[in-house]
Amino acid sequence: MAASPRHRAHAAPPPAPLDLTVFRQMADMSNDGFYLCDATGRLLYVNDRTVTNDGYTRAELLRMTVSDLNPDFPPARFREYTDAMALGTAPPHFETISRRKNGTIAPIELSVARVDVGSEFYLFGVVRDISERKQIEATQRSLTRRILQTLEAERQRVARELHDDVGQALATVGVLLHTLDGTPQAVPPSARPALAATHATIGQITESVARLVRDYHPADLLGLGLEDTVRTRAYEFARRHRLILRLSTNAVAGLLPSEHELHVYRIVQEALANVARHAAARTVTIRLGRERRRVVAVVRDDGIGFTVDPRLTGLGLVTMRERAELMGAELLVRAGPRAGTEVRVSVPISEAATSPRQRGDDSRVRTSAPPASPSAPSASPDTGRATPRAEAPPRPSPDATGALPAQLDLSVFRRMADMSNEAFYVTDHQGRFRYVNQRALDLTGYTWEELQRMTTVDINPDYSIEVYQQAMAELAPGGPLPLVETRTRRKDGSFFPVEVSFALFEASGERYVFGVVRDISARKQMESAQKTFTQRMLQTLEAERQRVARELHDDVGRALATVGGLLRSLEGTPDPIPPDARPALDATLTTIRGITESVARIVRDYHPAELLGRGLEETLRTHAQQFAQRHALTLDLHTAGVAGLLDGERELHLYRIAQEALANVARHARASRVAVSLRRERRDVVLTVRDDGIGLTQGRAATPGLGLVTMRERAELMGARLRVHALPQRGTEVRLTIPIADADVVERRRTSGARRS
Repeated sequence: MAASPRHRAHAAPPPAPLDLTVFRQMADMSNDGFYLCDATGRLLYVNDRTVTNDGYTRAELLRMTVSDLNPDFPPARFREYTDAMALGTAPPHFETISRRKNGTIAPIELSVARVDVGSEFYLFGVVRDISERKQIEATQRSLTRRILQTLEAERQRVARELHDDVGQALATVGVLLHTLDGTPQAVPPSARPALAATHATIGQITESVARLVRDYHPADLLGLGLEDTVRTRAYEFARRHRLILRLSTNAVAGLLPSEHELHVYRIVQEALANVARHAAARTVTIRLGRERRRVVAVVRDDGIGFTVDPRLTGLGLVTMRERAELMGAELLVRAGPRAGTEVRVSVPISEAATSPRQRGDDSRVRTSAPPASPSAPSASPDTGRATPRAEAPPRPSPDATGALPAQLDLSVFRRMADMSNEAFYVTDHQGRFRYVNQRALDLTGYTWEELQRMTTVDINPDYSIEVYQQAMAELAPGGPLPLVETRTRRKDGSFFPVEVSFALFEASGERYVFGVVRDISARKQMESAQKTFTQRMLQTLEAERQRVARELHDDVGRALATVGGLLRSLEGTPDPIPPDARPALDATLTTIRGITESVARIVRDYHPAELLGRGLEETLRTHAQQFAQRHALTLDLHTAGVAGLLDGERELHLYRIAQEALANVARHARASRVAVSLRRERRDVVLTVRDDGIGLTQGRAATPGLGLVTMRERAELMGARLRVHALPQRGTEVRLTIPIADADVVERRRTSGARRS
């Protein structure tokens, strides 16, 4: 903990001569909306922020009620809420919504307090617009969904390539081997053991490929449904890993939309994969069924449980959590050393999903919330955007006068100031604090007695007293309000970022500054978290690709190498292969080489290990040449002068963007020529991928696909510029410009020099 700042003790100054006008001015400077209403909900006072947020004029607002602005609180429910406040059962802080003049709905946080004056009572509230926060949360959910969709699309692509390129070729090999095996005179006795071993290995490879295809693209979900697909997967898993299986499934058909069914299946799949990787278990228990208003899936093993290692936050657990969050589900992972592990996901069932008319039509499924109770206001929308509502516009209250009762004096506004999420302060010409609200005490950690003996310099060393007094001299009463981003020091010595608005007022012949301080730590953290979140999701995508490559290499690649060795060994047998059997054997060898190359290409695409050894330029050249050859395209390729200019993470991002750009050429462009360029331009590394195809259609331009989304996210993480320029019938150009950091150049030149030597 940092030491407390040193500051000079001052005699406590007299309180500032604060009147109602000053507090109203401070309220108008706040980013929070302030309002005061009577027992019927009629608005008696609103500050400038309320006017700005809602879009009404002040005169219009003072002729309205709370119910006009908040569809969640019609008059009857507003009365129920005020009754609950009198009993102390109403929540003082909650999320709700506000309707603007243009009819849109915005999410807000609301703090409410009750003021009793004689036999009457009033409510004052502090409103914070949380649209920006909701928008960031929605963006994260959207990115998560897109990343997971990318994972699914890539798994399906691998499944398709394995089925089309490898599965069919394996079937051909099987036919050829059966032909050889069925002709005793074609194969000499000395070659039969090798042929039998080859036949058995091809059978194992075929089963491995079929399993990978099922794992990567569970088409059974489209036909069998979630329950039978989980059962099939469970039996196959237990048999392959020689585990005792305890399986219980109940009817869940039609309870979840297809997207949620896939998420549940993937969570079960990942939980089982973790059992195989880490658990050292003998028994696995799988349960799938309905529990009241939820579908629950449980995977439990009797293995070693969790130990303290990085697997606790590994790829599998991260993706399980993200999938659960997208469904609004609860994910529980319980484990202990030698106590086994249990993964439990509990997914809420929507009302629409159980309707016979809606079942099977996921595009119409909607989640409906139960009616809110008087003491528990409904949650705000989570889209982050202002959402249009179909209700009729609010009707002004006929008896609204806008008069503020005299009983509601300065003390009411002081209480309102203390409820604000922002710090209020008043300082004199010497910078001494003459007033602060409760939020200022909470943010800094000081007591009012301590702050009275301090000046602004004590908590903000960036501004000397001379600078403070000069700024004060330049301010005019009632003039414009400067907005300054700076920092504030807490009592424990730590700093936090703030935005400060301040203005000048005069009283009793003296000048004072009143200011509003906004703690922007959350905003800064959110910006940083958004970048970290994007980085983590792309790392998840990369790790998944590596896992796909590893499974293909281990389960298929090695077995293919064994088959090749066995077939070549036939040529070395003491008895020669008869000439009439030679064509079948040669065709088998050729097909196996083709399968091996297909698997090797998929492995290279998903895990470019060459980047670690051969460098970015050579890896990109190899990929571009193989791509052009595979798709029968003319290739213009130029790479030069970028070795050692980027760190490993940026090289991988650049390579993935190039891969995706080329993949889009194959999917959409209908091109005959593609040009790939990688070069240095002054302080930038520039990648260009250009084709002569049909360009972007209107539909593709309006709704960018997953590939373009991930390209943009990768570019943003690097601080790079990505431009996609296309016109119908004139081709498409993807241009990525990455700034070169000095640290990158020094480090990468050193490592690339070592690589060349």
